Amino acid sequence: MARNFWAQIKANIKNNFFSGLVITVPLFITFVVLRAIFNFFDRLILPYLQIYLKTYIPGLGILLGLIFIYLVGMVTKNYFGHKLVSMGERFLIRIPIAKTVYTAVKQILITFSGQGKSSFKKVILVEYPRKGIYSIGFLNGDMYYPQEDKCLLSVLVVTSVNPTSGFLILVPAEEAIFTRLSTEDAMKLIVSGGIVTPATVEVEPNPYLQKV
Repeated sequence: MARNFWAQIKANIKNNFFSGLVITVPLFITFVVLRAIFNFFDRLILPYLQIYLKTYIPGLGILLGLIFIYLVGMVTKNYFGHKLVSMGERFLIRIPIAKTVYTAVKQILITFSGQGKSSFKKVILVEYPRKGIYSIGFLNGDMYYPQEDKCLLSVLVVTSVNPTSGFLILVPAEEAIFTRLSTEDAMKLIVSGGIVTPATVEVEPNPYLQKV
């Protein structure tokens, strides 16, 4: 009886500890990351402003940084700004390490924002690497395969935990399972290694089967 009592107490302590851990650790990491970003912008911008300002204004660096990012986005909307950015990108991708980092970060941001032609069209399930095992894929487009008179889907299967790499596979359109998962939810599932999972995966009719 006493053994069961102490076992229950130990189980309660363990459950409460890990429940608190699940809440406090993400909050702590979020705080550390936000603080690092906050301090980064302050250290980057404020030294130049101190020449004109006599007082320290917390957060002014990140505020000016956000304004700068907005202005850059606004400039790239016009023709000459877009051409200037394109020239800078062509120069940057000639540098081996810079090319890898820049293109990977840019692709991730485009994916999450849903902007640009390179953003994914749909989250689908494909039987990969073999029948009976399902992988999450991102639909990029389709093409006609005349040898077998069928439509093939261009699908990117992203590597778990590290979404900057993956496999490009061509899947027969009739074998794809279309889901209602958003790109953001799918990326959370992939990056977390399956820890952050949706309660259900809702499917929808395959639009390519409806064309037949």
